[in-house]
Amino acid sequence: MAYYVMPAPGVEAAIDPGSNLPGLSDAGRSDARDLLSIPSPLMSACTGPAAAPQWAAEATTCNLGGSAGALFAQLLATLAQAQCLLSDRGAYPPDTLSPLPEYDFVVVGAGSAGSAVAARLSENADWRVLLLEAGGDPPPTSDIPGLFPSLARTEVDWSCLTEVNSRVCQLQPGGRCACPRGKVLVDWSYLTEVNSRVCQLQPGGRCACPRGKVLGGSSSINGMAYFRGSPQDYDSWAALGNRGWSYREVLPFFKKLETFDGEELQRRPQTAALHGCDGPIQVSRTQRLDPAVDALDSAAEELGYKLVEDFSTEPNIGFGQAYASIKNGSRWSTARGYLMPAKERADLHVVKFALVTKVLIESTKKIAYGVQFLKQGKMHEVRATKEIILSAGAVNTPQLLMHSGIGPKAHLEGIGIPVVADLKVGYNLQDHVTYVGMYFTRKPLLKMVPEEGIFQYLMNRTGPLSTTGITSYVGFIRTDAASREAPGIAEADRSNHPDIQLFFEMVPSGTGDRVAKIFNYEEEAMDPLVKLIARNDAIIPMTALVAPRSRGRIRLRSADPMQPPLIDSGYLEDPRDLENLLSGVSFAYRMGSTNAMRRAGFAVEDYPLEACSHRRRLTPDYWRCAAPYVVSPAFHPVGTAKMGPSGDVDAVVDARLRVHGVRNLRVADASVMPLIVRCNTNVPTIMIGEKCAHMVAQDWGH
Repeated sequence: MAYYVMPAPGVEAAIDPGSNLPGLSDAGRSDARDLLSIPSPLMSACTGPAAAPQWAAEATTCNLGGSAGALFAQLLATLAQAQCLLSDRGAYPPDTLSPLPEYDFVVVGAGSAGSAVAARLSENADWRVLLLEAGGDPPPTSDIPGLFPSLARTEVDWSCLTEVNSRVCQLQPGGRCACPRGKVLVDWSYLTEVNSRVCQLQPGGRCACPRGKVLGGSSSINGMAYFRGSPQDYDSWAALGNRGWSYREVLPFFKKLETFDGEELQRRPQTAALHGCDGPIQVSRTQRLDPAVDALDSAAEELGYKLVEDFSTEPNIGFGQAYASIKNGSRWSTARGYLMPAKERADLHVVKFALVTKVLIESTKKIAYGVQFLKQGKMHEVRATKEIILSAGAVNTPQLLMHSGIGPKAHLEGIGIPVVADLKVGYNLQDHVTYVGMYFTRKPLLKMVPEEGIFQYLMNRTGPLSTTGITSYVGFIRTDAASREAPGIAEADRSNHPDIQLFFEMVPSGTGDRVAKIFNYEEEAMDPLVKLIARNDAIIPMTALVAPRSRGRIRLRSADPMQPPLIDSGYLEDPRDLENLLSGVSFAYRMGSTNAMRRAGFAVEDYPLEACSHRRRLTPDYWRCAAPYVVSPAFHPVGTAKMGPSGDVDAVVDARLRVHGVRNLRVADASVMPLIVRCNTNVPTIMIGEKCAHMVAQDWGH
């Protein structure tokens, strides 16, 4: 879901290369800044043991004297090596500045699915593969699990390079000068259109909709939760006419993408047949550091729910600590899992900061043969002799299809785009929505100081920054308001098909302003939250509706591909969705009111809203009033290029992900999901990429 980790105040600033390092005297601060911005020649050597910078070696001569000086030098040298390992950006594929005019396959978008598609296709050395990505390499902080909330709207340098010039820059990698060209975001920073039913505390009443604009896509900025979903999710897809997409048929691709924690498999050998052991994505259970998790365990059991060890192999109804795409304290995105190992392949070219504006289609025969893309202000064209695979995500893929003439005829003609194929592109938009207006508060416990957590992470990859904290604790329930519409699912199986997911976030006392900023609240909405947790720690039970009935739509604003798409979210448009969500909020209240939570010192409080001051707090009446203000999306958009058979008038692609009516063009990302999975969408999206690559290889005789 929309996970929000709240590291202690000072942690993000201390990791930021432009900030002072807490705990050092003023005299040492310039060295601390040097430590966190080691020059690129040293960074390029990070693949092996790195020597400490000269200033660290000379620290023994500082006025600390004796053993203190030696200890300080050792600390700086250790931190230098730790930062070097953290910041080895050279591990990603290089930017191809002069791509070939023609490739066998062109993949658009190096996100969760696109990285998998391109890496798998390039395993065949006979195929030339081009991967086009609108962003660049992930920033160093993206590797740190505990800092992921800071990645939304994060600026990183364009990091362009000059051509080789023997007169300059010969100490820089390849003899090419770094050429900073301002800042870019690793997040597309989209906003939805105004919807009076949600997000009314956000500026202009428009919901933030972060999507990854970086190698790895949203897998480089998300909360790293590892969920496949229920078997029923995929059986429903198959029941809609999508052959090959039942859970039994997609399970091999889930296994193929993962390397599951070996110690966990040894501890629970009965699950080995359901997990993979040599895939690109590392999966592990993070450290359980917060004692509040024990209280949540007891509260769940008090309410009659079982504790689930592995949501991928057991019925999902229940509570427990989820696995995460983390290894040794570092994020394992698709950029790291798929693209890093492929960086030396001669048949895979990656072009970064390349904004694809159009798929080139021969209009008479309706055959896709290439793409146009913009890089550094210049328009380029590249051809594909076999196929083009769009993996730009559930917002950008429909945008690109429509700019290419594939979409609703009336809409395209209305903005002057010639129609190639009249398909329901952009329809069927689905997302999970989350109520974030309830807090379990308690008096603060003794906390680790920020400096200690920073040093633990940099030196050992342990401590709070190596995890997503209590965020990894989740629950799935089925309420009485759950939809009974479930294609292909027997009545007996519906009891294990959740409609509500709960996930939790610990918020330290005194950080209300930071929480409000993460939630994108307007300035005037911050004060009540600041007061609420001024002297108390809080757990936010984020209650998400994972089986929405409402549907939204993506449209174009104009024929200009540089304009962001218009996102009509449709959240809570079906009134049954609000009733369903409020049933989940009522459950969260009961959970916070259990004896187990009271024994742990927690009390339940509502976010104090002036607009709802006439309603009694902690009642369904108050929650209904609060919903338009404290309900927001979970950032899991799917469905905008729906998969379905030719007889399905709403379908955009068939079961082999081929665009209906257009040859040599496929879609492989979350936009093809006909129904949203009832869990976080990242891992299912990677699975779609794996399955697409397999089908492409089959169709081309490999």
